[in-house]
Order: sequence, then structure tokens, then C-alpha cells
Amino acid sequence: MSGNTILELACGTGRLANSLVREGADYTGLELSQDFADLAKKKLNQYGNAPTIVTGDMRNFQLNKTFDLIFIGFNSFLHLLTDEDSASFFTCVKKHMHENSRFLIDIFIPNPLFLYRPEGIQFPVLEYNDSHSDKIVKVQESNIYNADTEVNELTWYFSFDDQKDFAIEQFSMRMYFPSKMNQILIENGFRILHQWGDYYRSPLGEGSKLQIYDVCIA
Repeated sequence: MSGNTILELACGTGRLANSLVREGADYTGLELSQDFADLAKKKLNQYGNAPTIVTGDMRNFQLNKTFDLIFIGFNSFLHLLTDEDSASFFTCVKKHMHENSRFLIDIFIPNPLFLYRPEGIQFPVLEYNDSHSDKIVKVQESNIYNADTEVNELTWYFSFDDQKDFAIEQFSMRMYFPSKMNQILIENGFRILHQWGDYYRSPLGEGSKLQIYDVCIA
């Protein structure tokens, strides 16, 4: 890993960057949220090879260098809601690749049972301990899926046992099925080298929950 130039898109607070920087990678992260970018800098600057964290939009960025590896993890690609968004994103990615660069995309495979749930009903998502009160926070979600745009509108409801829905957050995600991913990668000038169905590099298949793409410039 030492000496490799790596660009992570939508790097968040540096969760994935931590091990890469620790192993000596020449790491750059791009993050839309200034708060997340500041937290990533604080977390990663403990290492001697201090990384570069840039605040910017992954649909429109110019870093004036190429990278050996570019990746976007943990479903962040799903926040590109239109074909125009993804095309702009791919154009920027290619500008930062050289002839031997690899590009990795990690997203889940949409489950129809998840997309077409009854409207207005909340389903449990996760639980965690609130850092201030140490109470258990229970998170539930509801969704409305538009099959024409392939966009899933999600609402998360945060509750304590004694305080229901103390916070409500809404966000949107594009649901990319494998056939669509293959199409847009090829149309945007990439060659698919591998398609995996999990983090153990199992082949993408009918029972896979993830779709992970390893591509290069065609």
C-alpha cells in the first residue's frame, strides 16, 4: 500500500481512510460536507503521512493529478439521483485516472421487498447508544419508491423509549440494479474487470446482496 496514490470519493469522516493512511498510502479524500471533512482531517492528521482532505462535489471536481486507485464505498454512489449526475461523476473520475488506474464502486442490490413496502408504515433499521444521554436510540424508516425515476425517498424516525420521533430525517437514493450499472459503466467509457457480490470477492450472483465493480478506462 505504501506509495500508492488513492482517491476516495464521499470519504465522510475518514472511516475507510484510517487503515489506508496507517499503511502508508498517499491518500486524498473528497467530501461534500465541511463538518465531515473537518472531522476526517482531525482524525487522520495523527499519522506522519498527513492525508489531503478536500471539500467538494463528486459531480464536479478537479484535483489536477491522477491516482492509482479511486473508490467510492458504502452506497455513496446511490446519492447520484439522475443519469446526468452519474455521467458528470464518471467524467470527473476518468480525468483523475491514468492508463493503469483502477476504480471501485460498492453499492447494495435493491430488494423489491424493500422498495415496495406499504406506504406510511415504519420499519426498524438500527439501534445505537446516544453519546450524550447513553439512552438507546431506535431508528425506523418508511419509504416511497418511484419506479419511473428509480429514486427511493426515505424517511428515518429517531426515538427513545420515552420520546417518540424526536428527530426525523429525509433523504433520497437511486436504486441501481446490476443491469443498469453494467450499462452506465460501459456507456461512460469503462471496462468492467470484475463484478463481486460481497467483500470476499465472491462472484456476483442471484443471491448476492452487494454489487462491487472493479473497472478501468476502456
